[in-house]
Amino acid sequence: MHFGVIVPNYGGGSSPERIRRFVEAAEELGFDSGWTTEHIVVGPEAVDSYGRVYDSLVTLGWIAGWTQRMALGTSIVILPLHNPFLLAKQVTTLQALSGRRVTLGIGVGWHRDEFEFMGVEFDGRGRRANESIELMRALWRGEHAFEGRYWSFHDATSAPLPDPQPEIWIGGSSPQAIRRARELGDAWHPSRGSNVDHVRQIKEQYSDLRVIPRTTPENVDAMLEAGAESAVVSFTDENAMRDFARSR
Repeated sequence: MHFGVIVPNYGGGSSPERIRRFVEAAEELGFDSGWTTEHIVVGPEAVDSYGRVYDSLVTLGWIAGWTQRMALGTSIVILPLHNPFLLAKQVTTLQALSGRRVTLGIGVGWHRDEFEFMGVEFDGRGRRANESIELMRALWRGEHAFEGRYWSFHDATSAPLPDPQPEIWIGGSSPQAIRRARELGDAWHPSRGSNVDHVRQIKEQYSDLRVIPRTTPENVDAMLEAGAESAVVSFTDENAMRDFARSR
């Protein structure tokens, strides 16, 4: 059973000292992986939770420099806000330099202000996310050509190639997100808007779909009983994390 922890790289109390203390405790307690959250710039609707966020991938690179074994992941990056060529290169580099398996958890985003601030079209973000996934996988396979609606390349090279290829976990709870997870992802990674009953319903409908939710410690067992294979757990503090580890 794989248990990951959400790194406190976001929120009003986030700081380098708190991130280091939290991650060191997680590794000491035997957790398998650490996961960072992304928002870049937000409006009033999201400022309480996401007004203060340390960059997701940069934070993982820093963590890799002083931890020994924890795998690394994003929960999640907002894929339509990223250039897929650059994101593919960043994930490959993080995996190669850290010597750890990196999992790219992605979502399509919900906060319209963030897209507008960054000059990125909010409508159509799901279609762009789908093509981004296909493009990144093509780059990771070492393909030299790709023809898409939004991006194309020919006679192109991007090395080094990741070995193994990073997994892509799909966040979101909408029917489109479930279809994206089934058709383009390696796992469904529900968090925002998902509950145990919804996870059970989806797992019963698609028994072969890997389900690895982001959830709270009190919901972990219910999620596992509903069909989740593993869990990425969001703790309020180190004491809650230690209590959970003692109970396993």
